[in-house]
Parts: sequence; C-alpha cells; structure tokens
Amino acid sequence: MDDTGKSDRRAAGEQVVREMFGEEFLQKNLAAAADGDGPGADTARLALEQCFGEIWARPGLDRRSRSLVTLGVLMAQGHQWEIRNHVLGGLGNGLTAQEILEAVIQTIPYVGLPAAGQAMSTAARALQE
Repeated sequence: MDDTGKSDRRAAGEQVVREMFGEEFLQKNLAAAADGDGPGADTARLALEQCFGEIWARPGLDRRSRSLVTLGVLMAQGHQWEIRNHVLGGLGNGLTAQEILEAVIQTIPYVGLPAAGQAMSTAARALQE
C-alpha cells in the first residue's frame, strides 16, 4: 500500500482512538508510535493504523456493537488490562455501565465463572475511574 493509504488509515485510527478514549490516551499512543525503534513503537503504529484505522473504522458495525464484541473476546482471553481499556472505550462509544456489566454476565456460561469474575472486577474498577 502506498503512503497515502497508510496516512489515511493513521488519521482514521487517531480519530477513532480520540473519540473512544480521549485526547490524553491518543497522545500517549502517538508518543509511543513516534519512539522510532522503541519496543512499543511498532505495536502502537499497528494499533493506530490497522486495529483502529482499518477495523474499528469499518462501516459494517456501529462502535457500540464493536465494543461489546471486543469486550467479550477480551474476557474470554483474560486480558484484564485491555478489558479495562475497552470498558472505558465502550463508555466513549455510548455503552452504559449496566450494558457493560450485562456483557460480562453474558460471558459466564461461555468463558467460565473464574474468567468472568476477573472480568467483572476489572470492569467494576474501570467504571469507578
């Protein structure tokens, strides 16, 4: 892909992150992406361009739906830090605290009570922030 496509994805990704997580979160990611050869630079660039600029910016689902799907997957995988981030992002996408907690409850029969219990604790802490 040419640089124009990459910069379009980057701009779209920045906009999605700004709207979901806020300007401060975006600036931290931009700083990490600009770190050249730093350990988080490639990850931050991929997240901005591919995850948020391409996948989250697609028209097929609204962001509320994408947030619910993402939370379910993260709960199933037990990625507590990302659950925290996406609880906050879900709020930015218009989910209510009650909808987020219901999403955790929905996962219980599929991911198991221990995993859902950890996710509930993480979500509850994030909602208190």
